[in-house]
Amino acid sequence: MNLLCFVNFLYKLKILFMRMINLGFGRYTEANLLIVAQAILAAITAHSDFFPTPIPTLAVFQTGINNYSDALTAAKDGGKTAIAIKNARKAELIALLVQLGNYVTLTANGDEEQLSSSAFPLRKSNEPMPPLVKPEIGRIEDGVNSGELQATIGAVPGARTYVYQYTQDPLTADSQWTSSNSTLTKILFTGLEPGKKYWTRVIAYGKNEQEVYSDAVLSPMVR
Repeated sequence: MNLLCFVNFLYKLKILFMRMINLGFGRYTEANLLIVAQAILAAITAHSDFFPTPIPTLAVFQTGINNYSDALTAAKDGGKTAIAIKNARKAELIALLVQLGNYVTLTANGDEEQLSSSAFPLRKSNEPMPPLVKPEIGRIEDGVNSGELQATIGAVPGARTYVYQYTQDPLTADSQWTSSNSTLTKILFTGLEPGKKYWTRVIAYGKNEQEVYSDAVLSPMVR
């Protein structure tokens, strides 16, 4: 075995014994895969002190997410070509997630705080994970500028990320929700129409594809 092969062998062996991240992204539904990837991008961006030189770069990872998102939307018409393109973009995104997951594992070097801050799903521990509780929106108030609303929720134990959504009043079965991903317990909605009220809800996502919706809450009139 030459030196290069031996170094590669040690690298793979190190990953094998250090790996705490669950890299089985093929088990996610297509919509959840996109949500998880977006949450990881947001988390790695927010924790550049932990992960200063991500591999792949965040620009490359963002492009992979965008390409998959566009292909996923285009494939909704059921066309064979669009579905084939979507599947190809999905495979590319999963490959980027695995590459980034390996980087995070090696960089964190077993540090639980760093691993958790990445928003990557971690392997199951020996203790069972309790189900997520329903998130609650504690406050919706005006932002600093016109057309803004800030929503604040209580932290949900075990939640890996949140998806905040809003739709204009009145709320109907056909209402279209606008979504924003975040690992934080507050969100600022911008570009809203002054003089209108908006319904807001949040979805908490945890391990093993757990997802729990909050009740929808009506905002005060946007100023």
